[in-house]
Amino acid sequence: MRAHAPAAFESLHELLVAYEADLPAELRHGSVPETEALAAEYADTDAAFMALHGGEPIGCVAIKRLDEERAVILRLFVTPQHRGVGAARRLMLAAIEFAKENRYRRIVLDTHKGQLPAAYALYRALGFLDCRPYGSISYACPTFMELVLEA
Repeated sequence: MRAHAPAAFESLHELLVAYEADLPAELRHGSVPETEALAAEYADTDAAFMALHGGEPIGCVAIKRLDEERAVILRLFVTPQHRGVGAARRLMLAAIEFAKENRYRRIVLDTHKGQLPAAYALYRALGFLDCRPYGSISYACPTFMELVLEA
C-alpha cells in the first residue's frame, strides 16, 4: 500500500527506525526523517510503500525522483520476523510499477552485496544489473545497480 495518510507516515517512520537499527553499523544513514518530513518527501513524483500482514506494517520501500529519466530505490526493509514470505519482492514490484507509471526510464539503487546478500539476490532476480555509480554514497564499497525500464 502506498503511504498517504498521516497514520501511514507514522508507521513508515517506525519502520525506518527499525531499518536503521537493523543495518550493519557501517551502512547506517545516521538519522530518520520525522513523520511530517516523510509525508512531504514522498508525494507527487516520489512515493513510499508499506507491506502489511494482518493489517500491521511489516516492511517498506521508497522511490524518489533523481531527474526526468531516473528514480532511485531507497530503504527497502522487512521486519526480521516477516522475512522470507515475499514482502520485499512485493514492495519492489510496487516501486517498479510506480516508476513505470511515472515514465521513468531507469531505476537505480545502491546496496552492499557482501553485507546484504539477500537484498542483492532479490535485485538481481528482478532484473537489476550492476552499474556505474549514480551519485556519492556515505559508506564504503557500495554496489550500484540499475533496472532499465525503457530502451
